[in-house]
Amino acid sequence: MKIGVLGTGEVGGGIGRKLAALGHDVMLGSREPKKRARDFAGIKGLSLGTHAEASGHGEWVVNALPGDDAIETLRGCAIDGKILIDIANYESAVDGPIETTLGEAIQAEFPKAKVAKTLNCVSAHLMVDPRHLGGRHTVFVASNDEDAKRKVTGLLRDFGWESIVDLGDLTACRATEQLIPLWMRLYRDFGDAEFGIEVVRGGKG
Repeated sequence: MKIGVLGTGEVGGGIGRKLAALGHDVMLGSREPKKRARDFAGIKGLSLGTHAEASGHGEWVVNALPGDDAIETLRGCAIDGKILIDIANYESAVDGPIETTLGEAIQAEFPKAKVAKTLNCVSAHLMVDPRHLGGRHTVFVASNDEDAKRKVTGLLRDFGWESIVDLGDLTACRATEQLIPLWMRLYRDFGDAEFGIEVVRGGKG
C-alpha cells in the first residue's frame, strides 16, 4: 500500500522505516526533503518529498508533525477521503490540562478525512517495536469511522501490538492526549523512555 508520512523526525522517520520494512511504498513528507534525503538513503520502499507530495502519494496518511503545526500543514495536503492516522499531540499537552484535542481539531477542520487517533502516548521506538520491552503493554485507538479504526488496528498488529484498546470515537482524544503529562512525569522519574502503560482487566461475574 502507498502511505504518506508527514514528518521526518524521530517519530515520522521511525514510522516510515517500519512501514517500508513491512513492504509498503512510503513517502516521507518534509519541509526540506533534499536536506533530509541523506538520512534515509538506500532504504527500499522509502522516498522523500514535500508534505503535499507525500500526502498525494499516500492512500493513507500519517500525521507525525509537531502538533501545533499540524493543521496549517495539512491544509496544503491531499487527505480528503483518506485514512489519516494522527499520532501527534499539541505542545500544551505536556503540561495539561488541554482545552482542545488535536485529533478532534483535525477531524473538525477536515471533515472528509477519516481520522484515527493512536500511538500518541507511546515513545517513538516502541511505536514500531512494542515487543522491545519484553512485556505486554497497551495502545489505544479511536476514530469516528469504524472501518478506518478496524484497518488501523490491523496495522498496529503488524507493528507487533497485541493489547489494543478501542476507545470509541474521537472524543476519546480527551483521554489519550491527557496522558501526556503522566508520560512526561514517568520519563522524568525513570530517566528514560523504556516503559509502557498496560490495561489489566479482571474477570467478569
